[in-house]
Amino acid sequence: MSGSAEHAVTVCHVTSVNIPTDGRILYHECRSLAKRWRTVLVCRDDGPARTLEGVEIVPTPRRGGRVRRWLEIRRVVALAAAQGADLYHFHNIELVPAMARFAERAGVPVIYDAHEHHPDAMVTKTYIPAPLRGLVAWMTDRIERRHVPRFDAVVVADEALERRYTELGARRVLCLHNFPPLDLFPPGVGMPSETPTLLYVGSISEVRGFSDMLETIRLVREEMSEARLVLVGSPTEEVAPRLAKLDPDVVTLVSSVPYGKIVSVMQGASIGLSLLHDIPKFQKNVPTKVFDYMASGIPYVSSDLIPVRELTGGTGGVLVAPGDVAAAARAALGLLRDRDAAAAAARDGRALVESKLNWGALESELFSLYEELLVGR
Repeated sequence: MSGSAEHAVTVCHVTSVNIPTDGRILYHECRSLAKRWRTVLVCRDDGPARTLEGVEIVPTPRRGGRVRRWLEIRRVVALAAAQGADLYHFHNIELVPAMARFAERAGVPVIYDAHEHHPDAMVTKTYIPAPLRGLVAWMTDRIERRHVPRFDAVVVADEALERRYTELGARRVLCLHNFPPLDLFPPGVGMPSETPTLLYVGSISEVRGFSDMLETIRLVREEMSEARLVLVGSPTEEVAPRLAKLDPDVVTLVSSVPYGKIVSVMQGASIGLSLLHDIPKFQKNVPTKVFDYMASGIPYVSSDLIPVRELTGGTGGVLVAPGDVAAAARAALGLLRDRDAAAAAARDGRALVESKLNWGALESELFSLYEELLVGR
């Protein structure tokens, strides 16, 4: 397809959870697709209909909490159907049964995008009562096993997910990592701050290393009293009360930043942290923040987990054993003391992103999948 024929085609992404500026959905996939096709994103948002990054945003209000969100699944799917798209690409496990039914009656290709290993993720959800998490994980697995073969393709974020959905009988599986789009990360912006600053970007929770980061900055400050920790993201219910009691001169909480602007918070950092716990989810899913640190030109200290080691080999920073806070603090202090070593690690990390770990290297694979599924439409 080319020229006007392509632009006559509409593709629609659907999410019942994510905000319009979600990194994977808008800044990776939809922004790329809008170069070739009319691209619509149906999402939960209280703002007006508008265009972002060439993508038409069709909002549905963010009313109520999680229960209300589940009750409005039919509304979200109906709103998506009303777009009359030639191809649908949806996100979120809760949409799977409804989108499977839609796929059967719509007569158009439907793609399921799995951002994480959902059964493993359910075990980490603190809003689910602990005694029920295993049951919810089992039910989640059963839902996917039943419905995954009904979709035209499954797009996943890492190789572990690629293996999972292949085993579940998906018709086609395409692995698209959340590697940074280089145009959002100009080179040479890292490490300008005179204040030793450790940075974390992402959801803030215990399994993502909240307590480990607090202990790390405490140990670092024993030798560098001016050091501080900046957390960028939304805290979960379990850690929010503790965050409110911390000294703001030591630990600063910054509200979530749209992915397209994330480099702005990286610029004042000395080191990026990713002290994820050694749990099944993180032994499979890739922590994309590490690649964003590398793209931003700052070195990282990360838990030595299989996905990180396989993709980086430790280039761009230091890998430490999960849960070894003393090792994390030593690694951070080493990078803070030796600016030349830190700068060299940052350069190596940026070079690896430029040569291999960037979204531009994957964009053509997304185009090829869409072109294959849109043939004849």
